[in-house]
Amino acid sequence: MNQRRSQRSIRRSAAVVVAALLGTVACSATGATSVAKSVASTSTPASLSTAPTSTSPTKAGDVHDAGSFAVGSRQVTVVDDSRSTDAWGGRPELPQRTLPTQVLYPAEGDTESPEVTPNATPADGRWPLVVFSHGRGGTGPAYVNTLKVWASAGYVVLAPTFPLTSAETPGTPKTDDLVNQPADVSRLIDWATDLPAEEPLARQIETERIGVAGHSLGGFTSLAVGYNPKVRDDRVDAVAEWAGSYLPGLADGGAPVQDGPPLLAIHGDADGTVPYALAQNAVDAVGPPWRLITLVGGEHIPPYVTGTADPYGEVVTDATLAFFDATLKADPTGQARLERVVSQAGADVAILNTGE
Repeated sequence: MNQRRSQRSIRRSAAVVVAALLGTVACSATGATSVAKSVASTSTPASLSTAPTSTSPTKAGDVHDAGSFAVGSRQVTVVDDSRSTDAWGGRPELPQRTLPTQVLYPAEGDTESPEVTPNATPADGRWPLVVFSHGRGGTGPAYVNTLKVWASAGYVVLAPTFPLTSAETPGTPKTDDLVNQPADVSRLIDWATDLPAEEPLARQIETERIGVAGHSLGGFTSLAVGYNPKVRDDRVDAVAEWAGSYLPGLADGGAPVQDGPPLLAIHGDADGTVPYALAQNAVDAVGPPWRLITLVGGEHIPPYVTGTADPYGEVVTDATLAFFDATLKADPTGQARLERVVSQAGADVAILNTGE
């Protein structure tokens, strides 16, 4: 094992935890069961409207409802030549990491159409960037039903497919490659913020306002990018994670930083893959300000890939959008909208807890 790979190695204990929790995940929808649960006590809300102060042109007045824009899509390939990809599934070690990425963005065109249009003309404006990390055995485009809603409300979304944890991985996904994914996310942020001026997307991305989000293994990845002292990216201003948790052993990171960005966690209390208790552990470890939305009877996969087609998916999609509006666009109504999404869904669907 070369020195570079050794520096990226994950603690044995963390690898065992991840393999035990995520070893059977595949990105397929099997439906969610609605089971009423008692509502836990809620602490006094903490403000999430903490978008960074800068000369950024993105203001609260630029907040748009979902569906305000048509959605364009581009396929790009981002390569990191500074890091290798382990041999796996019969494929030899590769000298670089390659990240096929779907880019969704506000576009000109028919806002009544729910379809994503390849290579559509970008809409005028500058929008926050969100990098979304898929779950084990998934791909970035598998989450398009949710991610296109954010783009239609004024976000540029990057949805990579990771080299060794996706449905396209040779053989079976390599869960331990999680340790390399936070740096993949940072590489994507580099790519998005360093686009040449003549590139249309460069004129859309507000580089001072960046969020990360992810599901399952992607949730572990996003929490590391936001809070792991060894691999965090200080450019990240907000973290949304679904059905994941914080791993202290990832890259020998230890306890999370206590001055990290605001966090939204969403987790089903019937999750048989990543136990619900780990969601509470994550928000407790990261500290305030956080929101934890419990999907009552929610399982590990279905609520997160359906967009707004069902009550659970609607909570995931719309609450996360409201969270990003509050944190990345400094929307003074974002926090109240998040709370309203959960309240309107009903206590048999979702419960909101907050941390100051």
